[in-house]
Amino acid sequence: MMKVQVQFLALLLAIVVGMGFIACGNNGQEIETGAGHKRIYSCPMHPQIMRDKPGLCPICGMTLAEKSEHGGSHNVDGLPLLIKPTNAFVLSTVKTTHPKQMDMPMKLHTTGTVGYDLKQTNTVAARVTGRIDKLYIRYRYQPIAKGQKLADIYSKELLTEQENFIYLLENDPENRSIVAAAEKRLLLQGLAHDQVESLKKSRKPLLNIPIYSPYSGHLHELANGAQSSSENMTSMNAAEPQALTVREGMYFEKGQTIFNIYDTQKVWVLLNIYPADAGKISVGQRIALEFDGIKAPPVEVNIDFIEPVLREGNSTITARVYLDNPGRQIKIGTLVRATIEASIEQGLFVPSTALINLGVQDVVMVKENAIFKAKRVQRGIETDGWIKILVGLTEADEIAENAQLLMDSESFIKLEGGKNE
Repeated sequence: MMKVQVQFLALLLAIVVGMGFIACGNNGQEIETGAGHKRIYSCPMHPQIMRDKPGLCPICGMTLAEKSEHGGSHNVDGLPLLIKPTNAFVLSTVKTTHPKQMDMPMKLHTTGTVGYDLKQTNTVAARVTGRIDKLYIRYRYQPIAKGQKLADIYSKELLTEQENFIYLLENDPENRSIVAAAEKRLLLQGLAHDQVESLKKSRKPLLNIPIYSPYSGHLHELANGAQSSSENMTSMNAAEPQALTVREGMYFEKGQTIFNIYDTQKVWVLLNIYPADAGKISVGQRIALEFDGIKAPPVEVNIDFIEPVLREGNSTITARVYLDNPGRQIKIGTLVRATIEASIEQGLFVPSTALINLGVQDVVMVKENAIFKAKRVQRGIETDGWIKILVGLTEADEIAENAQLLMDSESFIKLEGGKNE
């Protein structure tokens, strides 16, 4: 009898508990019609638990969240967010911006060097065959002033012409045409006017003829009279020895170039232009130059010439800019940074910091309901801290201004509908 009573009480207790769960499940499902409806609060982890007022879930103790009219929760910390992959969304409060439709002036940045202006190149050549008896210059790149003595030379040919001239002065001075012709030959062979006048008075030939520089500039030489190309003259090899190869006692031939003198009051700036950017520049285009080591505002000049061929050993096209250098402050070989105003590009632009490059693709972090989501975009050209977006964004999108702040490494980002690249 006692056993039957215990079984009856257990059955009664089970029925009571079951009715409590049924009541709990149905509680809050009654929705009033007419002017409005009751607020419904549900557990994010146990959606079967619903109440008509805030509270705690009787199963797990979580705070109940209000459900929206569409059945979702107003709380972003609910189940829909929790079940998302941890590398697909980011909660953050970083600064955001919107893509901007802009007319962006395109600026082409490049570098180059300062070189000699070949139009300012002058040569000192031998007008007669002879020998160098005395050198008054000692090293390459030595500054030379116009009228400065370079060397004393001996020439059997020039000595013979002097003797013939003296003979005419002493034996046939009345034959002025012949005397004048002999004097002209001396001038053409390298004697200066004052040297000829001195010869008329002394009637003694000059054994050692001084050679004076007819130009100002920097001294260079062509060893053994070998002519160098304009390419080499424009950009001198910094590794070449500084000592002159021309020596006292060396012989030279008539017509041989012994020295080159470069005037650096005017120089070239040789800019490196990649073939892909060649269509963006033209002769006469405005350009701003900054010189390494010179603290001064950028110098604005125009492009004077674009070389139509690639120089040997180079993968870039060379654009020339002629530049006045009256104080010779700009040295040959100085590195140059150039900014060229290319064209106007229209389109949708975002800050360069908003893009993350994943190797073969670019992404931005788009903000949606207080969270950031990685989105693939197709980029265009980049200029002055802005990147043109071809596909993937609109002006209405809100994106992280600095996407790098939302990630520790590229492996963090996962794009929907595709694999990490």
